[in-house]
Amino acid sequence: MCSTLLNQSNPGMLNSPMAEYFKPSKTYYIDSINQLFKEQLYSSVVYLGEIALNLTEKLKDILTEAQQVHVLILMGDSAFHLHEFTRAEAFYRRALQMFKYLSKCQQAKDQLPEDCSIDLKYKLHLCLVHLKKPTEALNMLQSIPAKQRTARTNLALAKMYVQNGSERAAITSFKEVLREAPMSLDAIEGLVSLGLREADLQVFFHNKVNKMPFSDWFFRWIKAHQALFSRDFPQALEMMTYLQEKNSLHNNFNLLVTIGMTNTMQGNYQEAISPLKAAGAIESANMKGMDLLAFLYWSEKRTHELEKLIQRLTELDYRESRSEPWIALAYYAQLTNRGIRALYFAQKAVLCSGFRNLEALICKGNILLDLGNKQEACIVFREATQMCSYRYEPHKGLVDAYIAMQRFRDASTIATHASKKLGETPRVLTMCASPLSKDPLTWPKAKSYLEKALSIESTYLPAVFMLTEILEHETNYTAAIELLEGQIEHRVNPAQVHVRLAQLYLKKNDEDKAADHFQLALKLDPSNRDARDGLNRIDLVGSRPGVHHETATGSFDAMDLALEDEEINDMDQADSELESAVWNGPHDAVLGRSN
Repeated sequence: MCSTLLNQSNPGMLNSPMAEYFKPSKTYYIDSINQLFKEQLYSSVVYLGEIALNLTEKLKDILTEAQQVHVLILMGDSAFHLHEFTRAEAFYRRALQMFKYLSKCQQAKDQLPEDCSIDLKYKLHLCLVHLKKPTEALNMLQSIPAKQRTARTNLALAKMYVQNGSERAAITSFKEVLREAPMSLDAIEGLVSLGLREADLQVFFHNKVNKMPFSDWFFRWIKAHQALFSRDFPQALEMMTYLQEKNSLHNNFNLLVTIGMTNTMQGNYQEAISPLKAAGAIESANMKGMDLLAFLYWSEKRTHELEKLIQRLTELDYRESRSEPWIALAYYAQLTNRGIRALYFAQKAVLCSGFRNLEALICKGNILLDLGNKQEACIVFREATQMCSYRYEPHKGLVDAYIAMQRFRDASTIATHASKKLGETPRVLTMCASPLSKDPLTWPKAKSYLEKALSIESTYLPAVFMLTEILEHETNYTAAIELLEGQIEHRVNPAQVHVRLAQLYLKKNDEDKAADHFQLALKLDPSNRDARDGLNRIDLVGSRPGVHHETATGSFDAMDLALEDEEINDMDQADSELESAVWNGPHDAVLGRSN
C-alpha cells in the first residue's frame, strides 16, 4: 500500500486502479505553499517552492505561469523574513522578469495583480538597502513611474534624497506622501527640517485635523520641531517639555529622544542624558537615539554606564545592520585605551547600514583624531559637516584636526564659517577662539571672542579656561586668578577650577594657597589626578618626607597621598576586571569569538 502511494508521482502509474482513487489536485502545491506562508514557516516555503518550480519545468500542470510568479514572490518574502537578502533579491528579480514577460500576454495578464511590478520594485529596494547598495536601491525606486508611486514608495524616496543632499526632490516626495497620508509624522518632520513652515503644511492636513480629538498636541509638536530646526533650542525645549510633562504625550519615546537630541545640539550634554535613558527604559527594544546616548556617555567619561548600555544593545537586538551597538563598543574601547579596536568598531558602524550615518562618522572622526590620524579625521569630519551642517560636533572635530596639524589659519576659517550656520553661542565662539589662541599675534582677537562668549554665559568653563590660559601666557596671573575665583561661587562642583587656581598660585610661588586649592579639588573630586600630582609636587619641595601643609581645610601629608594612590590603583584594577568581563561576555558575538 505504501509503495503504491509513493508511486503516485510516477507518470507511469497514472493508469493503475489506485490512480482513480487518488486523483491529484491541480492546486495542491500552490495551496500548500500559501498555507506554509500563512503559518510563517518561511524555510519550508522556500524549500517546497523550489521543488514546485522544478516540477513545473517538466509537468506544466503543477503551477500555472501566474502561480509561478506568486510562488516566487512568496519565496522572496520568506527569504527576506529569514534575513537572506541576496536570495530574496534573486527571487524577486525572477518574479519581476517573469511578470514583464507575462504582461505581454493578455490571458496571463488578467490573472496578475496590476501593481505587482510596483510592489516587487519596492521589495527589491528593501533588499538592496540591506545589502548596502544605496545607489541601486534609489535607482530601483526611481524606475517606478511617478503616477504609480504609493505613499511608502515616496517616503522611502524622500529619505534617500535627504541622504544624497537632493533637498528639492525630497520636498516633492514628502509632499506626495502627505497628499495620500496627511498624518505621516515622518513626512511632516522631514518637511519641517527642510524649511517648510506650518502654513505651507496646513494645505495637506487642515481638514483632517479638524476631526482629530485632542489635537492641541499636534500643532505644538509642529511648532516645537520648527523651533528645533531653526536652532531656537530654548523655545523647542520649552514646547517639548510641555508636551512631555503637561500634555497627554507623557513618556512618549520619540519625544524623549528628540528632547535628548535638542539638549545635545544646545550643548547641554548632562541634561541630554536623562531623557535618552528614560526613552531606553520605556522601549528597551528600540535602538533609536542610543548611538547618541553612547556619545554622551563617552563625552562625560561615564565608562560604567556605557558598558551597561553595550550589554543591553548587544544582548537585546544585535544585528549586523544596526550601527548603535558598534558605536557604543567603539566609544567604550576608546575610553579603555583600545584605540585600534575602537577604530575597527567605528568603521563597522559606518559601513553596516549602507547609508551615511552621522553618529558613526562623528565617532570615527573622534577616534581617528585621538589616534593622531589627523588627515583622515579631517576627511571624516568634513563628510559629517556636509551631511548635517547644524551639528556642532563635526565642525569642532574639523577645527581640532586642523589645529593638531598646526594649520591655524585654516582652522580659524572653518570655525568662522561654522559660526554662520550654528549661531554665536558660547561654545561656537570658544571654538572660533581656539585656533587664534595658539598664536601670540592673534591673542587679542581670541580674547574678544572669549569675552563675548562669557558675556552670553558667564559660567561657561571652556571659555574661562581658554581665557585664563592666554592671560597666563601674558603673565597676567592676577587677572586670571580673579576670573577663576569669580567662577567658584557659581559652580556646583568646581574641582577643575580649583586645580587651575592652584596652578596659577604656583606660578606666583604661593605654595600655601596652591595646596589649599589642590586639596579643595580633591574633596570635590577624589579621583582628580591633576590635584593629586600637584600636591605631590608641593610635597617634594618640602624640607623632609612627610612634611605637613596646613591648609584652611585641614592637613595633608605624604601618607594621605600614598593611601589615595592605593585607592586609585584599586579602582583601576576594578575597571580592568570590568573591561575583561565586557570583552569576554555577550560581545564575543561581535568579535567573532567563542569560549
